[in-house]
Amino acid sequence: MIASLLLREVPARLLSGVGTGEYKVYGSIIRSVANGRIVGHLQETSGLTRLAGKALTEGIPGFGTAVDLAGHTVSYVQNEQIKAAVNVVQNLQIANLAVSAAGIGVSVAGFAVLAAKIGRVEAKVDALGDRLDAIARGVAFLRRDRIAEDFTRLRTAAQMLDEAWLLSDPLPQWRLVAEEAIFVSNQFERRALELLGDNPDPIAAEPFLEALAFASSARVQARLASGEDAVARKAAEEGALTLMRAGDRLGLAQAAVAGTLRTAVPVGTQDWSDALDARAKALRDSVAGTRAREAAAVGSALTLEELERQGISGRAWLEEARAEAEAPLLLLPLSEAKPV
Repeated sequence: MIASLLLREVPARLLSGVGTGEYKVYGSIIRSVANGRIVGHLQETSGLTRLAGKALTEGIPGFGTAVDLAGHTVSYVQNEQIKAAVNVVQNLQIANLAVSAAGIGVSVAGFAVLAAKIGRVEAKVDALGDRLDAIARGVAFLRRDRIAEDFTRLRTAAQMLDEAWLLSDPLPQWRLVAEEAIFVSNQFERRALELLGDNPDPIAAEPFLEALAFASSARVQARLASGEDAVARKAAEEGALTLMRAGDRLGLAQAAVAGTLRTAVPVGTQDWSDALDARAKALRDSVAGTRAREAAAVGSALTLEELERQGISGRAWLEEARAEAEAPLLLLPLSEAKPV
């Protein structure tokens, strides 16, 4: 029944409408700019997650990743299937989201792709270096060894989540994953909020918010796979609210000035002005990532509401997405577009 409700090709009118500004994609939902109504829900597939994995590890031209593309351009351009999938995500302006923690809809990525994404977030934390160590002197749970432990727990939960699909009785393991995801979500939230406190450092907080998005997504997927759709919807709503609460603490002006004051640049000089401008730009980029994760989390919660409205089980939704190996996205159109 569900297969007949889903489209494996996003209609041309929606693709062109996004390009002209008639529609806008917020996470997994496509919304009319004119009246704010949702016209469809997107869901990533196994086809898209494999493509995202290649983008993360090898590089795909124009796929919204900074991975070195040397030596790969020719082979990818020759692959018409990959070209078609890349064109879809580019036209919908969701290429960056496809390789981020947020994902498009409910994540169906296998462990290899999730491990690559988690590794990229860990690298951001490592790059903070002495900056994080200086903050951690007075905050025990910001110590690098404790952070590394929770990333290990997050990676383990992702591996167990994927492995459970192969078990004859997966329910106990999925429930264990959901419980573990709640714990690591809370851990990463604490770290992000500490870094967004009195002297906010959004750039340092950003990887912890990304890790929080990973953990929240794993919790939602585990609950859906277990057939606990009402709990999954609640988890999705909680995850979105948590990200938005953290995002409310992003004060660009305050953070830009505070960050520049921590440098040795003399206040009032041209060097100060240049440093402040550079800091503000870096913060805007960080905030843009945060807003994208918020939109993805809210979109996922709205999609789960729509599944309930149309009588589609979360487990069936995941199975359809996991089974689709070619089309990068599934589209669930609304029989009647509804305001939210």
